[in-house]
Amino acid sequence: MNACDQSARGSSPLPYAPQKTTHRPGQGIATLLFDQTRCSGCGLCRSVCGGRESGLAQPGLGRIRPYPLPSQGGTFCVFCQHCRDPQCLAACPQRAVSRDAGGIVRIDKSLCVNCGLCREACLEAAPVRTVAGGIQKCDLCVNQGQPACVAACPQKALIYSAGKKLRWISWLRWPVQTLAFLLLAVVLVGSVCSLSIAAFDLSCPAGVLQNIFSSKTLLLTSLTAAGVLVLVSLLAGRFFCGWVCPFGFVLDLADKIAPRIFRLPTWLGNRLNKYGVLAGALIGSSITGNQAFCTVCPIGAVCRGYGLQSTLGGAELAVVPLIASLDLAGKRSWCRYFCPVGAVFALFSRLSLLGVRINARRCRKFSCLRCADVCPVGIIPAAALRAGINPDISRAECISCLRCVDVCPYRAARLRLFPFALPKIMNRKFQDPAPGSATASMETKV
Repeated sequence: MNACDQSARGSSPLPYAPQKTTHRPGQGIATLLFDQTRCSGCGLCRSVCGGRESGLAQPGLGRIRPYPLPSQGGTFCVFCQHCRDPQCLAACPQRAVSRDAGGIVRIDKSLCVNCGLCREACLEAAPVRTVAGGIQKCDLCVNQGQPACVAACPQKALIYSAGKKLRWISWLRWPVQTLAFLLLAVVLVGSVCSLSIAAFDLSCPAGVLQNIFSSKTLLLTSLTAAGVLVLVSLLAGRFFCGWVCPFGFVLDLADKIAPRIFRLPTWLGNRLNKYGVLAGALIGSSITGNQAFCTVCPIGAVCRGYGLQSTLGGAELAVVPLIASLDLAGKRSWCRYFCPVGAVFALFSRLSLLGVRINARRCRKFSCLRCADVCPVGIIPAAALRAGINPDISRAECISCLRCVDVCPYRAARLRLFPFALPKIMNRKFQDPAPGSATASMETKV
């Protein structure tokens, strides 16, 4: 290790912010996948990688490095993940590290001074210091069509993927949300709160509960009208929140332009608060004899405030921007912490038949974390993905928007049936290596 590496150890040099790349529909994300269960630890990938220019076996120049994991009885390969927010790019004082439009992170040899700061900043220490003291890293053999290590691996443990190109869920969700908003807030004014079409009745479950507490009367017709949305929750989770809710549509639009300028206090940013709001609404309804929360409900305000049968609601509509301003603290803060309607759906969504599961083995131990970044309610734990553990995604908190499924380039995030049965089968944790071993020191660095 040279002096630059030694001086950098333990520090986090970030002279300028990493450049983010937004992957749009139609753009593939090239990546190299590693299947630990197939790897025999032969090291052929490293030898072929090192000699890709000369044609000779040169493991000392290999940009991919297999490490034995005795505690697991296998091998783990370290190579550049071409991160969405590359820390090596942020750490390089010479700006020798760059990322192209296709997502490939490269080192410009003409600018690199071999200081090793990129290696220190990388969570996986993917940049390699060669025997000659230079720094290099995997570039997916972009000039050769396919990585040489993939073609050479006899066990097919390395797989090259050009990535998923069509993000069809995003293209579908926005038209559905727009159509739902136009129908519920413009055409069918006052809908969701209470809607009747011929013999078909639909009511907000939270409104029905408030009505029961305020009138002290249990009507079968009201329960039936609320049961439709409850049934949807039992089948597809909080689908209403992610695809239909007119106020959710407003929040998604606000998220496109709203900066993050403050944080909610810990006692406010608690997901249990929405159940407290629901309980307060029911108690208030019982005391006052009226639906206490419905008068300030942003969903109802949006539905009643616009439309062919209504003029602007004035004071009632003031609650919409007021509550929407919570997005300045984080995406969908209202949905996460305060919405009593979402609380009702969450209670039934715990038993939903459909849910999102993420196979951490498929998306690699050091994940790109695009799913965690795009989740509007922040329920995908990045730490679990980085540890190679299948994350436990709460069906009660998931709004079934499927953004994670849409953005995942490795098809690791999937919509599954009976997700409650999967964790016992799929959840495979990485064991800690023996203290003092080479593997332990490698994972400590990582």
